[in-house]
Amino acid sequence: MTRPKSSAHEVRIEVPARPRKRPSQKRSVALVEALKATGRAILEREGRKALTLQDLSDRSGVAVSSIYEYFPTIESLIAAIYNDYRTEARRELLAHIDSLPSSARLFDGILSTLRYATETLQQWARIDPEFNLKSTYYEELVRLDLVKTDNFWSAVVMPALMKKFADEVLVRDPQKAAFLAHHVLLAVPRAMVLGRPQYLGEEDTPLLIARMLYALLTTPSEL
Repeated sequence: MTRPKSSAHEVRIEVPARPRKRPSQKRSVALVEALKATGRAILEREGRKALTLQDLSDRSGVAVSSIYEYFPTIESLIAAIYNDYRTEARRELLAHIDSLPSSARLFDGILSTLRYATETLQQWARIDPEFNLKSTYYEELVRLDLVKTDNFWSAVVMPALMKKFADEVLVRDPQKAAFLAHHVLLAVPRAMVLGRPQYLGEEDTPLLIARMLYALLTTPSEL
């Protein structure tokens, strides 16, 4: 268990399960990819309850003993699938930002990014609500730099937006603005996952957050 310190109380966060080891040979890589592809198909089409060890073995053609070699629990498989999903989402989002037409403005880029982010969070909340909550708590520790790991949105999304629309970014200190915007982009949607999940599906939610970020990036720092 990970235990971030607090002056008032101690919060205990459970670290999501992980794969036992990484495949190294071509055959083992193919086996792991088959397991993840099968598991993801079951999750997306039938939900978390349908993903059992025996069903995974039957559908993938991989023996249970071989599954255990890489994934000691079903949750460890889900974690691997989730990481792949986040990698794909990040790649697609960056491609989307890059492909925005010349007529698009900074606000358009921010709003489309937030819509994508909230839709992504909603999708995983539907697929596996329990894992999604556990992962969200853990990723908040990552955001606060209490755990060292790859961060989904960290050094890519806000810099990409600020570079794409550099002529509209008016702040005196771009690094400070990027830092603040980055944490708004991460913390506010996660706060909704943990405390107000119904807000994620409301149409005006991305718009309200986009207005905050747009004001942050287009307001000169001088008072």
